Amino acid sequence: MSAPPLPPVMTFHDMIIAPAAGRLRPGAHWPDFARQRLARQQRRGRLVCAPPILRSPPRGHVAAPVIFGGICETHFGHLVAEVVPRLPQALTAHPGLPILFTQLGDDPAPSPMFSAVMDWLNIPAADIRVVTRPIRFGEVHVAAQAEHLRGPRTPTAYLDLLEARIAPNLDPVTPQGVAYVGRAGLAQTKGTHAGEGYLIRCLRALGVRILAPETMPLRDQMRAYAAAETLIFAEGSALHGRQLLGRIDQHIAVLRRRKGSQMARPQIAPRCSTTSYVRCFRGALVLTNGQGRPIDYAMKSLYDTQALLDWFDSIGVALRQHWNRRAYHRARDRDVLAWVQAMYDPANPRWLRPANDTAFLLDQFASLRLSHLTDQAAALIRAAR
Repeated sequence: MSAPPLPPVMTFHDMIIAPAAGRLRPGAHWPDFARQRLARQQRRGRLVCAPPILRSPPRGHVAAPVIFGGICETHFGHLVAEVVPRLPQALTAHPGLPILFTQLGDDPAPSPMFSAVMDWLNIPAADIRVVTRPIRFGEVHVAAQAEHLRGPRTPTAYLDLLEARIAPNLDPVTPQGVAYVGRAGLAQTKGTHAGEGYLIRCLRALGVRILAPETMPLRDQMRAYAAAETLIFAEGSALHGRQLLGRIDQHIAVLRRRKGSQMARPQIAPRCSTTSYVRCFRGALVLTNGQGRPIDYAMKSLYDTQALLDWFDSIGVALRQHWNRRAYHRARDRDVLAWVQAMYDPANPRWLRPANDTAFLLDQFASLRLSHLTDQAAALIRAAR
């Protein structure tokens, strides 16, 4: 039975496109907006976007045909998971047309990260237009999101188009060895495993290739991912980077930072031979914002070290032989205290500042077997206030 085709690229006439007013207001005023399904943004298989907020009437009219790409994203994970999946099909159907992206935030210029992703897709910078004011367009072509956040399994037809587009970027290679994509180099407020730096030192000593995406040009990242027979991610946005590649005979594993997480599994599984979502999550320290919601993207996760060691045994990496329990605990404790200090830094932006009382955090220490750090953590919070 053949795989179903993608929905055809859609064409709309005489429509307004404005700057984005957040990720859920991408700026496109689709005709018959409430009933328009495929052109609008989805998550979890549901429509999530709203019509644009027009702060002024459209200024200008463009009669020539264009492609609508989506938001000019500033976040790597959202760019790859929500914007890129519209592009390969639209560019195949309408090669050479200008591609519209709507401004998100105050800066009208695409970020270096955005430009690197477009370059990986072999989209010339000269073809990219950023919409910074409401404009009426005579003819707009748009492809449905072929994949989206927490959506269904990625269609084979989309992978065919993606692979054809990026084929010139990759030399033939037989995947070999193990590579680990870490988060230890990110800021404490980005959400990491406590003690990940110690894990990385052990893996490096065992010959595992350590990849820090934030330090690598995107093309080098992609080629390194494609060259690994076993590719391991610390759960996070870097996993979405694997969506910039197609099908490769490799095993992809994710070290969970959240209970039961299946992050991007429907999108990752069709691109590789096998997957593992490693049950190495033992809990996390988490704070709450002014609305009482957990700031879960910044939580400090802890390893279930027995599950971690057992899993590495299962893939033939002798981590257990190099693991020193006391050294790991020292590294974990340093990370926990550094996280507390970073999260209570008064210079943090408003949306990252904890609004809970001190006891809310300190009461979590005992259940996570961190009681010995309670007094030091309390002193760090007092000093910050």
